Amino acid sequence: MKISLALETLREVFSVAELMEYVTEVSKFHRIQGSSELEKAGELIYTFLKKSSAFEVRIHEFDYSKPYGLHLPVAGWDLEECHAEIVKPFYTKLVSSLESKHCAVAHSPPGLVEGEVVYIGKGMGLEQPALDKLRGKIVLSYGTPYIVYTALASAGVSGFLFYKASILENAVPYLSLFLTPDDATKYSVPAVAIPRNTATRILTLLEKGEKVVVRIDVKARYRATAKIKVIEALLQQSEKEAEGELHVYAHYCHPKNEVNDNVSGVATILETVSAIDRALARNALKISNKKRIAFILFPEYYGSLPYLIKKSESDSKIEFGVNLDMVGEKQELTKSTLNIILPPHFLSNNLYESLLLKILLTVISYNNKSFNSVSKINRYRFDILPYEGGSDHDIYLQFSIPSVMINQWPDIFYHSDEDNIAKFDAEIARDVGIAVGAFSIIASSHEALGYNTETMARLYKELKSGYIAMKQCFETPQSPTSTMLKNTSLEDKERYKYTGPRGVLSLRYVIKNLAKHEFEEFAKLVEDDFINFLALRYIPLLLLHQDLTVGEIIDKVFHEYCRTVERNVILKVLGYLIKLGLVKVIA
Repeated sequence: MKISLALETLREVFSVAELMEYVTEVSKFHRIQGSSELEKAGELIYTFLKKSSAFEVRIHEFDYSKPYGLHLPVAGWDLEECHAEIVKPFYTKLVSSLESKHCAVAHSPPGLVEGEVVYIGKGMGLEQPALDKLRGKIVLSYGTPYIVYTALASAGVSGFLFYKASILENAVPYLSLFLTPDDATKYSVPAVAIPRNTATRILTLLEKGEKVVVRIDVKARYRATAKIKVIEALLQQSEKEAEGELHVYAHYCHPKNEVNDNVSGVATILETVSAIDRALARNALKISNKKRIAFILFPEYYGSLPYLIKKSESDSKIEFGVNLDMVGEKQELTKSTLNIILPPHFLSNNLYESLLLKILLTVISYNNKSFNSVSKINRYRFDILPYEGGSDHDIYLQFSIPSVMINQWPDIFYHSDEDNIAKFDAEIARDVGIAVGAFSIIASSHEALGYNTETMARLYKELKSGYIAMKQCFETPQSPTSTMLKNTSLEDKERYKYTGPRGVLSLRYVIKNLAKHEFEEFAKLVEDDFINFLALRYIPLLLLHQDLTVGEIIDKVFHEYCRTVERNVILKVLGYLIKLGLVKVIA
Protein backbone atom coordinates (compact mmCIF):
# COMPACT_ATOMS: atom_id res chain seq x y z
CA MET A 1 0.00 0.00 0.00
CA LYS A 2 1.29 3.46 -0.88
CA ILE A 3 1.98 5.99 1.86
CA SER A 4 -0.46 8.51 0.37
CA LEU A 5 -3.31 5.99 0.32
CA ALA A 6 -2.68 4.85 3.91
CA LEU A 7 -2.62 8.47 5.11
CA GLU A 8 -5.75 9.42 3.18
CA THR A 9 -7.63 6.41 4.53
CA LEU A 10 -6.65 6.98 8.16
CA ARG A 11 -7.39 10.70 7.90
CA GLU A 12 -10.94 9.83 6.86
CA VAL A 13 -11.60 7.36 9.68
CA PHE A 14 -9.75 9.06 12.55
CA SER A 15 -12.31 10.65 14.90
CA VAL A 16 -11.21 13.71 16.89
CA ALA A 17 -14.47 13.57 18.85
CA GLU A 18 -13.73 10.02 19.96
CA LEU A 19 -10.14 11.00 20.72
CA MET A 20 -11.42 13.67 23.13
CA GLU A 21 -13.73 11.12 24.78
CA TYR A 22 -10.73 8.90 25.46
CA VAL A 23 -8.81 11.85 26.91
CA THR A 24 -11.71 12.77 29.19
CA GLU A 25 -12.37 9.25 30.45
CA VAL A 26 -8.80 8.12 31.14
CA SER A 27 -7.78 11.39 32.84
CA LYS A 28 -10.51 10.95 35.48
CA PHE A 29 -8.40 8.40 37.34
CA HIS A 30 -5.68 9.23 39.88
CA ARG A 31 -3.21 6.97 38.09
CA ILE A 32 -0.42 6.70 40.66
CA GLN A 33 1.88 3.68 40.37
CA GLY A 34 0.58 1.00 42.73
CA SER A 35 -2.89 2.55 43.11
CA SER A 36 -6.28 0.90 42.60
CA GLU A 37 -7.25 3.76 40.26
CA LEU A 38 -4.33 2.93 38.00
CA GLU A 39 -5.65 -0.62 37.80
CA LYS A 40 -9.13 0.71 36.98
CA ALA A 41 -7.65 2.90 34.25
CA GLY A 42 -5.95 -0.19 32.80
CA GLU A 43 -9.24 -2.08 32.84
CA LEU A 44 -10.97 0.82 31.07
CA ILE A 45 -8.26 0.90 28.40
CA TYR A 46 -8.70 -2.85 27.94
CA THR A 47 -12.47 -2.34 27.53
CA PHE A 48 -11.93 0.36 24.92
CA LEU A 49 -9.51 -1.79 22.92
CA LYS A 50 -11.79 -4.85 23.05
CA LYS A 51 -14.32 -2.94 20.94
CA SER A 52 -11.96 -3.25 17.96
CA SER A 53 -12.71 -6.56 16.27
CA ALA A 54 -9.52 -6.51 14.18
CA PHE A 55 -7.30 -6.71 17.27
CA GLU A 56 -6.57 -9.47 19.75
CA VAL A 57 -6.35 -7.77 23.17
CA ARG A 58 -4.48 -9.29 26.08
CA ILE A 59 -3.71 -8.23 29.65
CA HIS A 60 -0.34 -9.18 31.09
CA GLU A 61 -0.37 -8.89 34.88
CA PHE A 62 2.66 -8.34 37.10
CA ASP A 63 3.14 -7.48 40.77
CA TYR A 64 4.30 -4.16 42.24
CA SER A 65 5.57 -5.98 45.35
CA LYS A 66 8.27 -7.73 43.31
CA PRO A 67 11.54 -6.23 41.99
CA TYR A 68 12.14 -6.35 38.24
CA GLY A 69 15.75 -5.76 37.26
CA LEU A 70 16.93 -2.45 38.71
CA HIS A 71 13.37 -1.43 39.52
CA LEU A 72 12.70 -1.83 43.22
CA PRO A 73 9.26 -2.94 44.38
CA VAL A 74 6.68 -0.22 44.99
CA ALA A 75 4.18 -0.08 47.83
CA GLY A 76 0.57 -0.19 46.71
CA TRP A 77 -1.07 3.09 47.73
CA ASP A 78 -4.41 4.87 47.53
CA LEU A 79 -5.11 8.49 48.43
CA GLU A 80 -8.37 9.38 50.13
CA GLU A 81 -7.86 13.00 51.23
CA CYS A 82 -5.10 15.54 51.69
CA HIS A 83 -5.11 18.99 53.30
CA ALA A 84 -2.44 21.41 54.50
CA GLU A 85 -2.96 24.80 56.13
CA ILE A 86 -1.16 27.48 58.07
CA VAL A 87 -2.62 27.81 61.60
CA LYS A 88 -0.15 30.39 62.99
CA PRO A 89 0.51 33.36 62.81
CA PHE A 90 -2.83 33.37 60.93
CA TYR A 91 -5.07 30.80 59.28
CA THR A 92 -4.93 30.11 55.56
CA LYS A 93 -5.36 27.05 53.38
CA LEU A 94 -2.22 25.90 51.56
CA VAL A 95 -3.41 23.01 49.42
CA SER A 96 -6.25 20.49 49.31
CA SER A 97 -7.05 17.32 47.40
CA LEU A 98 -10.53 18.76 46.84
CA GLU A 99 -8.85 21.10 44.36
CA SER A 100 -5.78 19.10 43.32
CA LYS A 101 -5.00 15.40 43.72
CA HIS A 102 -1.34 16.42 43.49
CA CYS A 103 -1.68 17.61 47.10
CA ALA A 104 -0.23 14.45 48.66
CA VAL A 105 3.25 13.42 47.60
CA ALA A 106 2.50 10.05 46.02
CA HIS A 107 3.04 7.09 48.39
CA SER A 108 3.05 9.41 51.44
CA PRO A 109 2.11 7.65 54.68
CA PRO A 110 -1.15 8.80 56.27
CA GLY A 111 -1.03 11.12 59.24
CA LEU A 112 -2.35 14.23 60.98
CA VAL A 113 0.46 16.44 62.28
CA GLU A 114 0.97 20.02 63.34
CA GLY A 115 4.30 21.73 63.79
CA GLU A 116 6.59 24.67 63.26
CA VAL A 117 8.04 25.00 59.76
CA VAL A 118 11.80 24.93 59.22
CA TYR A 119 13.29 25.62 55.80
CA ILE A 120 16.09 23.21 54.78
CA GLY A 121 16.59 24.14 51.11
CA LYS A 122 17.73 21.14 49.09
CA GLY A 123 17.99 19.10 52.29
CA MET A 124 21.28 17.37 51.49
CA GLY A 125 24.31 16.84 53.74
CA LEU A 126 22.71 17.82 57.05
CA GLU A 127 24.90 16.89 60.02
CA GLN A 128 23.61 15.53 63.34
CA PRO A 129 23.40 18.88 65.18
CA ALA A 130 21.22 20.26 62.38
CA LEU A 131 19.12 17.09 62.35
CA ASP A 132 18.53 17.33 66.10
CA LYS A 133 17.00 20.79 65.63
CA LEU A 134 14.45 19.36 63.17
CA ARG A 135 12.89 16.96 65.66
CA GLY A 136 9.15 17.60 65.89
CA LYS A 137 9.29 20.17 63.09
CA ILE A 138 7.69 20.29 59.64
CA VAL A 139 10.42 20.79 57.05
CA LEU A 140 10.07 22.81 53.85
CA SER A 141 12.32 21.61 51.00
CA TYR A 142 12.75 21.70 47.21
CA GLY A 143 15.04 18.65 47.24
CA THR A 144 14.42 15.23 45.70
CA PRO A 145 11.52 13.90 47.80
CA TYR A 146 12.71 10.30 48.27
CA ILE A 147 16.24 11.35 49.25
CA VAL A 148 15.14 14.08 51.66
CA TYR A 149 12.29 12.00 53.05
CA THR A 150 14.26 8.83 53.83
CA ALA A 151 17.11 10.87 55.35
CA LEU A 152 14.86 12.84 57.71
CA ALA A 153 11.71 10.78 58.39
CA SER A 154 13.57 8.61 60.91
CA ALA A 155 15.23 11.65 62.50
CA GLY A 156 12.06 12.75 64.28
CA VAL A 157 10.73 15.18 61.63
CA SER A 158 6.93 15.32 61.97
CA GLY A 159 5.98 16.31 58.40
CA PHE A 160 7.18 17.46 54.98
CA LEU A 161 6.25 20.31 52.66
CA PHE A 162 7.83 19.83 49.23
CA TYR A 163 7.83 22.23 46.31
CA LYS A 164 9.62 22.48 42.96
CA ALA A 165 11.86 25.46 42.31
CA SER A 166 11.58 25.14 38.52
CA ILE A 167 7.83 25.15 38.01
CA LEU A 168 5.10 27.72 37.44
CA GLU A 169 4.61 29.50 40.73
CA ASN A 170 0.92 28.68 41.17
CA ALA A 171 1.06 25.02 40.09
CA VAL A 172 0.97 22.10 42.52
CA PRO A 173 3.77 19.77 41.42
CA TYR A 174 3.50 16.02 40.87
CA LEU A 175 5.97 14.55 43.36
CA SER A 176 6.41 10.95 44.42
CA LEU A 177 8.30 8.91 47.01
CA PHE A 178 8.01 5.50 45.31
CA LEU A 179 8.36 3.84 48.72
CA THR A 180 9.07 0.12 48.74
CA PRO A 181 6.79 -2.15 50.83
CA ASP A 182 9.58 -2.26 53.46
CA ASP A 183 9.80 1.55 53.44
CA ALA A 184 6.04 1.75 53.94
CA THR A 185 6.29 -0.24 57.19
CA LYS A 186 9.27 1.81 58.36
CA TYR A 187 8.06 5.39 57.81
CA SER A 188 4.94 7.11 59.13
CA VAL A 189 5.52 10.81 58.40
CA PRO A 190 3.08 12.51 55.95
CA ALA A 191 4.34 14.58 53.01
CA VAL A 192 2.48 17.10 50.87
CA ALA A 193 3.28 19.09 47.74
CA ILE A 194 2.65 22.83 47.58
CA PRO A 195 2.97 25.46 44.83
CA ARG A 196 6.14 27.54 44.60
CA ASN A 197 4.29 30.77 45.42
CA THR A 198 2.94 29.14 48.58
CA ALA A 199 6.48 28.13 49.57
CA THR A 200 7.63 31.69 48.85
CA ARG A 201 4.93 33.06 51.14
CA ILE A 202 6.09 30.82 53.98
CA LEU A 203 9.73 31.77 53.37
CA THR A 204 8.85 35.47 53.49
CA LEU A 205 7.22 34.98 56.90
CA LEU A 206 10.23 33.03 58.17
CA GLU A 207 12.63 35.73 56.94
CA LYS A 208 10.61 38.27 58.92
CA GLY A 209 11.15 36.20 62.05
CA GLU A 210 7.59 34.87 62.22
CA LYS A 211 6.93 31.44 63.69
CA VAL A 212 4.92 29.55 61.05
CA VAL A 213 2.89 26.59 62.25
CA VAL A 214 1.36 24.25 59.66
CA ARG A 215 -1.16 21.42 59.98
CA ILE A 216 -0.91 18.49 57.54
CA ASP A 217 -3.62 15.87 57.17
CA VAL A 218 -3.09 12.98 54.75
CA LYS A 219 -5.60 10.17 54.63
CA ALA A 220 -4.17 7.32 52.57
CA ARG A 221 -3.79 3.57 52.78
CA TYR A 222 -1.26 1.02 51.62
CA ARG A 223 -2.33 -2.08 49.72
CA ALA A 224 -0.48 -5.38 49.48
CA THR A 225 -1.94 -6.65 46.22
CA ALA A 226 -1.15 -3.85 43.76
CA LYS A 227 -1.04 -5.17 40.21
CA ILE A 228 0.82 -3.93 37.14
CA LYS A 229 -1.50 -4.24 34.16
CA VAL A 230 0.03 -4.22 30.67
CA ILE A 231 -2.53 -4.11 27.85
CA GLU A 232 -1.41 -5.44 24.48
CA ALA A 233 -3.48 -5.08 21.31
CA LEU A 234 -2.17 -7.24 18.46
CA LEU A 235 -3.56 -6.83 14.97
CA GLN A 236 -5.00 -10.19 13.99
CA GLN A 237 -2.52 -11.27 11.35
CA SER A 238 -0.99 -14.63 10.63
CA GLU A 239 1.62 -15.28 13.32
CA LYS A 240 3.15 -18.05 11.22
CA GLU A 241 3.95 -15.66 8.38
CA ALA A 242 5.12 -12.80 10.60
CA GLU A 243 8.88 -12.37 10.72
CA GLY A 244 8.84 -9.80 13.52
CA GLU A 245 6.80 -7.29 15.47
CA LEU A 246 6.44 -3.51 15.26
CA HIS A 247 5.39 -1.83 18.52
CA VAL A 248 3.68 1.49 19.23
CA TYR A 249 3.39 2.10 22.97
CA ALA A 250 2.61 4.63 25.69
CA HIS A 251 2.46 4.78 29.48
CA TYR A 252 -0.87 5.44 31.19
CA CYS A 253 0.21 6.33 34.74
CA HIS A 254 0.35 9.79 36.45
CA PRO A 255 -2.07 11.87 38.56
CA LYS A 256 -5.72 12.62 37.92
CA ASN A 257 -6.36 15.28 35.26
CA GLU A 258 -2.75 15.27 34.00
CA VAL A 259 -3.42 15.05 30.27
CA ASN A 260 -0.36 15.67 28.12
CA ASP A 261 1.70 13.40 30.36
CA ASN A 262 0.53 10.97 29.24
CA VAL A 263 -3.17 10.62 28.54
CA SER A 264 -2.28 12.26 25.21
CA GLY A 265 -0.21 9.25 24.16
CA VAL A 266 -2.75 6.75 25.47
CA ALA A 267 -5.74 8.42 23.78
CA THR A 268 -3.80 8.72 20.52
CA ILE A 269 -3.11 4.99 20.54
CA LEU A 270 -6.72 4.15 21.41
CA GLU A 271 -8.07 6.23 18.54
CA THR A 272 -5.41 4.96 16.11
CA VAL A 273 -6.49 1.40 16.91
CA SER A 274 -10.14 2.42 16.39
CA ALA A 275 -9.29 4.09 13.08
CA ILE A 276 -7.41 1.05 11.75
CA ASP A 277 -10.29 -1.17 12.86
CA ARG A 278 -12.83 1.01 11.00
CA ALA A 279 -10.67 1.12 7.87
CA LEU A 280 -10.28 -2.67 7.83
CA ALA A 281 -14.04 -3.13 8.33
CA ARG A 282 -14.58 -1.00 5.19
CA ASN A 283 -11.89 -2.94 3.29
CA ALA A 284 -10.11 0.38 2.81
CA LEU A 285 -6.75 -0.91 4.09
CA LYS A 286 -4.62 -3.83 3.06
CA ILE A 287 -2.16 -4.97 5.69
CA SER A 288 0.66 -7.44 5.14
CA ASN A 289 1.33 -10.41 7.39
CA LYS A 290 5.10 -9.95 7.17
CA LYS A 291 5.33 -7.90 10.38
CA ARG A 292 2.92 -8.14 13.31
CA ILE A 293 1.58 -4.77 14.50
CA ALA A 294 1.16 -4.31 18.27
CA PHE A 295 -0.07 -1.39 20.39
CA ILE A 296 0.88 -1.57 24.07
CA LEU A 297 -0.15 0.47 27.12
CA PHE A 298 1.63 0.11 30.47
CA PRO A 299 2.66 1.96 33.65
CA GLU A 300 5.91 3.77 32.92
CA TYR A 301 9.02 1.62 33.43
CA TYR A 302 7.27 -0.66 35.96
CA GLY A 303 5.14 -2.13 33.19
CA SER A 304 7.46 -2.00 30.20
CA LEU A 305 10.35 -3.83 31.92
CA PRO A 306 8.51 -6.99 33.09
CA TYR A 307 6.55 -7.01 29.84
CA LEU A 308 9.73 -7.06 27.74
CA ILE A 309 11.35 -9.61 30.05
CA LYS A 310 8.35 -11.84 29.37
CA LYS A 311 8.45 -11.12 25.63
CA SER A 312 12.17 -11.90 25.49
CA GLU A 313 11.43 -15.38 26.81
CA SER A 314 9.08 -16.07 23.87
CA ASP A 315 9.76 -16.43 20.16
CA SER A 316 8.68 -12.84 19.47
CA LYS A 317 11.20 -10.68 17.66
CA ILE A 318 10.45 -7.00 18.14
CA GLU A 319 12.14 -5.09 15.33
CA PHE A 320 11.23 -1.49 16.12
CA GLY A 321 9.30 0.60 18.62
CA VAL A 322 7.63 4.02 18.70
CA ASN A 323 7.03 5.60 22.10
CA LEU A 324 4.23 8.19 22.34
CA ASP A 325 4.84 10.32 25.44
CA MET A 326 3.28 13.81 25.58
CA VAL A 327 2.14 14.13 21.97
CA GLY A 328 -0.85 16.49 22.00
CA GLU A 329 0.02 19.96 23.29
CA LYS A 330 -1.13 23.46 22.42
CA GLN A 331 2.33 24.73 21.62
CA GLU A 332 1.45 28.39 22.11
CA LEU A 333 0.45 27.62 25.73
CA THR A 334 2.98 24.97 26.76
CA LYS A 335 5.87 26.60 24.82
CA SER A 336 6.68 23.16 23.43
CA THR A 337 7.97 21.66 20.19
CA LEU A 338 6.99 18.30 18.73
CA ASN A 339 10.20 16.25 18.71
CA ILE A 340 11.22 12.89 17.34
CA ILE A 341 13.93 11.58 19.65
CA LEU A 342 16.20 9.08 17.95
CA PRO A 343 17.88 5.97 19.34
CA PRO A 344 21.62 6.17 20.04
CA HIS A 345 23.87 5.54 17.04
CA PHE A 346 24.73 2.00 18.11
CA LEU A 347 21.03 1.02 18.05
CA SER A 348 19.88 2.90 14.95
CA ASN A 349 17.64 1.38 12.31
CA ASN A 350 17.83 3.84 9.44
CA LEU A 351 15.20 2.01 7.40
CA TYR A 352 12.38 2.28 9.97
CA GLU A 353 13.50 5.66 11.28
CA SER A 354 13.56 7.17 7.79
CA LEU A 355 10.13 5.77 6.96
CA LEU A 356 8.62 7.14 10.18
CA LEU A 357 10.20 10.57 9.66
CA LYS A 358 9.04 10.67 6.03
CA ILE A 359 5.45 9.89 7.03
CA LEU A 360 5.44 12.25 10.01
CA LEU A 361 6.75 15.15 7.91
CA THR A 362 4.15 14.40 5.24
CA VAL A 363 1.37 14.56 7.83
CA ILE A 364 2.43 17.71 9.65
CA SER A 365 2.94 19.63 6.40
CA TYR A 366 -0.39 18.50 4.93
CA ASN A 367 -2.07 21.25 2.85
CA ASN A 368 0.47 23.85 4.01
CA LYS A 369 2.44 25.30 1.10
CA SER A 370 5.31 27.76 0.92
CA PHE A 371 5.06 31.37 -0.33
CA ASN A 372 5.32 30.37 -4.00
CA SER A 373 3.64 26.99 -3.44
CA VAL A 374 6.95 25.31 -4.32
CA SER A 375 7.47 23.46 -1.05
CA LYS A 376 5.54 22.24 1.98
CA ILE A 377 5.89 23.86 5.41
CA ASN A 378 5.28 22.25 8.80
CA ARG A 379 2.10 23.60 10.41
CA TYR A 380 3.72 23.79 13.86
CA ARG A 381 7.11 23.50 15.55
CA PHE A 382 8.95 20.24 14.91
CA ASP A 383 12.50 19.07 15.59
CA ILE A 384 14.80 16.03 15.49
CA LEU A 385 16.89 15.23 18.57
CA PRO A 386 19.59 12.70 19.45
CA TYR A 387 18.84 10.07 22.08
CA GLU A 388 17.48 11.31 25.40
CA GLY A 389 16.09 9.18 28.20
CA GLY A 390 13.14 9.56 30.52
CA SER A 391 10.47 7.24 29.18
CA ASP A 392 9.78 3.66 28.12
CA HIS A 393 11.94 3.76 24.99
CA ASP A 394 14.81 3.42 27.50
CA ILE A 395 13.58 -0.09 28.31
CA TYR A 396 13.13 -1.10 24.66
CA LEU A 397 16.67 0.04 23.92
CA GLN A 398 18.02 -2.09 26.75
CA PHE A 399 16.58 -5.10 24.97
CA SER A 400 18.43 -3.99 21.80
CA ILE A 401 15.18 -2.89 20.14
CA PRO A 402 15.68 0.30 18.09
CA SER A 403 13.06 2.70 19.36
CA VAL A 404 12.18 6.36 18.93
CA MET A 405 10.12 8.67 21.12
CA ILE A 406 7.66 11.22 19.79
CA ASN A 407 7.36 13.88 22.47
CA GLN A 408 6.54 17.54 23.02
CA TRP A 409 9.12 19.49 25.00
CA PRO A 410 9.71 21.76 26.82
CA ASP A 411 6.38 22.01 28.64
CA ILE A 412 6.01 24.72 31.28
CA PHE A 413 3.14 22.76 32.89
CA TYR A 414 5.07 19.46 33.08
CA HIS A 415 4.36 17.28 36.14
CA SER A 416 1.89 19.70 37.67
CA ASP A 417 -1.85 20.09 38.10
CA GLU A 418 -1.75 22.74 35.37
CA ASP A 419 -1.17 19.96 32.81
CA ASN A 420 -4.88 19.71 32.07
CA ILE A 421 -7.24 19.24 29.16
CA ALA A 422 -7.19 22.97 28.35
CA LYS A 423 -3.58 22.52 27.13
CA PHE A 424 -4.37 19.50 24.94
CA ASP A 425 -4.16 19.91 21.15
CA ALA A 426 -6.32 17.32 19.40
CA GLU A 427 -4.98 18.33 15.97
CA ILE A 428 -1.38 17.46 16.80
CA ALA A 429 -2.42 14.24 18.57
CA ARG A 430 -4.48 13.32 15.49
CA ASP A 431 -1.48 13.96 13.22
CA VAL A 432 0.75 11.76 15.37
CA GLY A 433 -1.87 9.00 15.43
CA ILE A 434 -2.34 9.07 11.66
CA ALA A 435 1.44 9.07 11.13
CA VAL A 436 2.25 6.14 13.44
CA GLY A 437 -0.78 4.22 12.16
CA ALA A 438 0.34 4.65 8.55
CA PHE A 439 3.92 3.86 9.50
CA SER A 440 2.86 0.57 11.11
CA ILE A 441 0.83 -0.42 8.07
CA ILE A 442 3.53 0.49 5.52
CA ALA A 443 6.40 -0.95 7.59
CA SER A 444 4.59 -4.28 8.00
CA SER A 445 4.86 -4.89 4.24
CA HIS A 446 8.04 -6.16 2.62
CA GLU A 447 6.70 -4.99 -0.72
CA ALA A 448 6.20 -1.43 0.49
CA LEU A 449 9.61 -1.41 2.15
CA GLY A 450 11.17 -2.55 -1.08
CA TYR A 451 10.17 0.67 -2.81
CA ASN A 452 13.19 2.99 -2.95
CA THR A 453 13.98 2.30 0.71
CA GLU A 454 17.75 2.17 0.22
CA THR A 455 17.74 5.70 -1.17
CA MET A 456 15.41 6.93 1.57
CA ALA A 457 17.55 5.36 4.33
CA ARG A 458 20.73 6.85 2.83
CA LEU A 459 19.21 10.32 2.59
CA TYR A 460 17.92 10.04 6.13
CA LYS A 461 21.32 9.00 7.46
CA GLU A 462 22.93 12.01 5.79
CA LEU A 463 20.19 14.33 7.05
CA LYS A 464 20.37 13.00 10.61
CA SER A 465 24.12 13.21 10.99
CA GLY A 466 24.39 16.54 9.17
CA TYR A 467 21.47 18.26 10.90
CA ILE A 468 22.44 17.21 14.42
CA ALA A 469 26.09 18.05 13.79
CA MET A 470 25.18 21.51 12.46
CA LYS A 471 22.96 22.16 15.46
CA GLN A 472 25.10 20.63 18.21
CA CYS A 473 28.69 20.91 16.99
CA PHE A 474 29.10 24.43 15.63
CA GLU A 475 31.61 25.52 18.28
CA THR A 476 33.43 22.18 18.63
CA PRO A 477 33.72 20.73 15.12
CA GLN A 478 36.58 18.33 15.83
CA SER A 479 36.59 14.98 17.60
CA PRO A 480 38.28 14.89 21.03
CA THR A 481 40.29 11.85 19.95
CA SER A 482 43.36 13.74 18.74
CA THR A 483 43.67 15.92 21.84
CA MET A 484 41.99 14.35 24.85
CA LEU A 485 42.87 10.75 24.08
CA LYS A 486 46.51 11.32 23.14
CA ASN A 487 49.07 9.30 25.15
CA THR A 488 46.38 7.33 26.99
CA SER A 489 46.90 3.95 25.34
CA LEU A 490 48.48 2.48 28.50
CA GLU A 491 45.60 3.63 30.69
CA ASP A 492 43.07 2.46 28.15
CA LYS A 493 44.00 -1.20 28.28
CA GLU A 494 41.11 -1.68 30.70
CA ARG A 495 37.71 -2.23 29.14
CA TYR A 496 34.38 -1.82 30.89
CA LYS A 497 31.28 -3.97 30.56
CA TYR A 498 27.77 -3.58 32.00
CA THR A 499 26.89 -6.76 33.89
CA GLY A 500 23.98 -5.61 36.02
CA PRO A 501 20.28 -6.24 35.53
CA ARG A 502 18.17 -4.30 33.06
CA GLY A 503 16.15 -1.31 34.11
CA VAL A 504 16.61 2.42 34.53
CA LEU A 505 19.15 3.40 37.17
CA SER A 506 17.61 5.87 39.62
CA LEU A 507 18.86 7.88 42.59
CA ARG A 508 16.43 5.82 44.63
CA TYR A 509 18.39 2.68 43.68
CA VAL A 510 21.75 4.39 44.16
CA ILE A 511 21.01 5.67 47.68
CA LYS A 512 19.99 2.19 48.76
CA ASN A 513 23.22 0.63 47.47
CA LEU A 514 25.96 3.13 48.35
CA ALA A 515 27.31 4.27 51.70
CA LYS A 516 25.99 7.67 52.85
CA HIS A 517 29.18 9.59 52.04
CA GLU A 518 29.51 7.82 48.67
CA PHE A 519 25.96 8.73 47.73
CA GLU A 520 26.48 12.37 48.69
CA GLU A 521 29.60 12.48 46.48
CA PHE A 522 27.69 10.81 43.63
CA ALA A 523 24.75 13.20 44.00
CA LYS A 524 27.13 16.15 43.76
CA LEU A 525 28.74 14.69 40.63
CA VAL A 526 25.39 14.28 38.84
CA GLU A 527 24.04 17.74 39.70
CA ASP A 528 25.05 18.65 36.14
CA ASP A 529 22.16 17.53 33.92
CA PHE A 530 24.36 16.09 31.18
CA ILE A 531 26.55 14.11 33.60
CA ASN A 532 23.37 12.89 35.29
CA PHE A 533 22.11 11.63 31.93
CA LEU A 534 25.42 9.94 31.14
CA ALA A 535 25.69 8.25 34.54
CA LEU A 536 22.10 7.05 34.89
CA ARG A 537 21.18 6.41 31.24
CA TYR A 538 23.71 6.62 28.44
CA ILE A 539 26.84 4.92 29.82
CA PRO A 540 24.98 1.90 31.31
CA LEU A 541 23.10 1.47 28.01
CA LEU A 542 26.29 1.89 25.97
CA LEU A 543 28.25 -0.66 28.06
CA LEU A 544 25.33 -3.09 27.94
CA HIS A 545 25.91 -3.31 24.18
CA GLN A 546 29.66 -2.73 23.83
CA ASP A 547 32.77 -3.34 25.95
CA LEU A 548 34.72 -0.07 25.84
CA THR A 549 37.73 1.76 27.22
CA VAL A 550 37.45 5.17 28.85
CA GLY A 551 38.75 6.81 25.69
CA GLU A 552 36.23 5.00 23.54
CA ILE A 553 33.40 6.10 25.87
CA ILE A 554 34.55 9.72 25.56
CA ASP A 555 34.62 9.35 21.79
CA LYS A 556 31.15 7.77 21.68
CA VAL A 557 29.73 10.59 23.79
CA PHE A 558 31.29 13.18 21.52
CA HIS A 559 30.00 11.64 18.32
CA GLU A 560 26.51 11.24 19.80
CA TYR A 561 26.18 14.70 21.38
CA CYS A 562 29.17 16.72 20.16
CA ARG A 563 30.12 17.36 23.78
CA THR A 564 33.49 16.69 25.34
CA VAL A 565 33.54 15.13 28.81
CA GLU A 566 36.69 15.14 30.91
CA ARG A 567 38.37 11.79 31.41
CA ASN A 568 38.32 12.03 35.21
CA VAL A 569 34.52 12.57 35.14
CA ILE A 570 34.01 9.38 33.12
CA LEU A 571 36.32 7.50 35.51
CA LYS A 572 34.32 8.74 38.49
CA VAL A 573 31.06 7.64 36.89
CA LEU A 574 32.52 4.22 36.11
CA GLY A 575 33.85 3.95 39.65
CA TYR A 576 30.37 4.41 41.11
CA LEU A 577 28.82 1.98 38.62
CA ILE A 578 31.43 -0.58 39.68
CA LYS A 579 30.64 0.01 43.38
CA LEU A 580 26.97 -0.51 42.58
CA GLY A 581 27.86 -3.89 41.05
CA LEU A 582 26.58 -2.86 37.63
CA VAL A 583 29.84 -2.55 35.67
CA LYS A 584 32.96 -4.70 35.64
CA VAL A 585 36.49 -4.19 34.36
CA ILE A 586 37.44 -6.86 31.84
CA ALA A 587 40.81 -7.70 30.29
